[in-house]
Amino acid sequence: MATGLIKPFLKKFLTDNFKPLFTDNELGALGNIMNDKQLKNEFGALPSFEITGEDLRSVGSEKFRLKDFLYENPLPFQMDYSRLRGAQRDPLKDFSMRGQVGAIQKSPTLATDASMLQGKTILPLVGDRSSRDVVITGIGDVEFNNPVRTSGGIQFMDDKDQSWASMMSVMKDINKTVETVEQMGGKPVGMTATMGAEGGDFSLDTANLILETLKAKDLSKTQLNKITKAIQNQVKDGKKPFANMPNLNNMDEFESYFKGLVGSPRGNLVKAFDKAEVQDLGGPSVGQIRFSLTNPGLIAEDSLGMGTRFSDIQSGMSKSSHPSYDTKIMKAPNAEVFTFGTGIPRTIMLRDPMAKVRAEGKGFGALKALPADQRKLQMNLPVQPVDQQLVDEASKYLEIKRNIGDREAYEYAQKLIPAT
Repeated sequence: MATGLIKPFLKKFLTDNFKPLFTDNELGALGNIMNDKQLKNEFGALPSFEITGEDLRSVGSEKFRLKDFLYENPLPFQMDYSRLRGAQRDPLKDFSMRGQVGAIQKSPTLATDASMLQGKTILPLVGDRSSRDVVITGIGDVEFNNPVRTSGGIQFMDDKDQSWASMMSVMKDINKTVETVEQMGGKPVGMTATMGAEGGDFSLDTANLILETLKAKDLSKTQLNKITKAIQNQVKDGKKPFANMPNLNNMDEFESYFKGLVGSPRGNLVKAFDKAEVQDLGGPSVGQIRFSLTNPGLIAEDSLGMGTRFSDIQSGMSKSSHPSYDTKIMKAPNAEVFTFGTGIPRTIMLRDPMAKVRAEGKGFGALKALPADQRKLQMNLPVQPVDQQLVDEASKYLEIKRNIGDREAYEYAQKLIPAT
């Protein structure tokens, strides 16, 4: 890895936050124990670093994924980060991301088994892979005039007493479920389920990276007009959802429009930029932007793997500090943040809800995660009381993965799913 101003604490930051670049523990932490002001006071500036495509390729290609278990010739992990095809599709080609350390904090506690979950009730929290408090100063051959500070997906749980954030409408349902568990005498624990590579498309961080790339790239008025028309004319479900998108030559107006979109419409606009026609016209590389936003510890993580973060939570909503999401719930008093250091299949961590889903006979709830599985977790908000069986099975999965190998761990998880 190429780094500038190597100091012991900078290596610690990279080790804690991008652990696969250094150690076998895949999932680091990032937060606010030492903030940017303290860093500047101590070192005179925010320490800088660079991550290249080869850094990420060497890390991600070494990881044995669920896709490698399920398919004979799966595509490399980096192909998940763009919908392009052919030579255009590899976003790690000529990739580099320059950034600065915005804050550091203590890593979550690494849990080598699931014993601390005994007697609690798991509530899945579906979250994206984005890093937290990395100040991105440039991507590829583009240097930003206004660096973009990342806000975190799964890593949001690392910050102080807060647990999870989303839009008010979503958090009302989550909070109601937490209240129900509490009223029934249960102890709710929020446990992350990792979204796919495009999960961060909903966030303002992705929008800001696209906006800063557009501002910094030397695109002509003609190019910007053509990109605008290419996006306006895209058809989805028989409609042109961005027919009224402002012209990119009116950047202030377009920025207000982009940032004003919420949820799926904002994510769909990001995907509209990730089209061959737009890329051929010089549009921002959405694949490289997704990689820049992703914590490298999560780049090759399995979709809907659970346990990259978990902590006891309590009911009650308050205003969120996250720029993309306006409402949050808090951790339980003095709750500790844990990580399994890897994801555990939801078929183990949500045994009963996944059994009900499989009983529908539509192919959902299997070891292979489908888009509908994510929707069910987000919309139905299942919970799983933790009994001895769950503790034993989750702990055994971790033991096999740690001592024998990933393939054998997946084989074990597959055998736990009853034939239907």
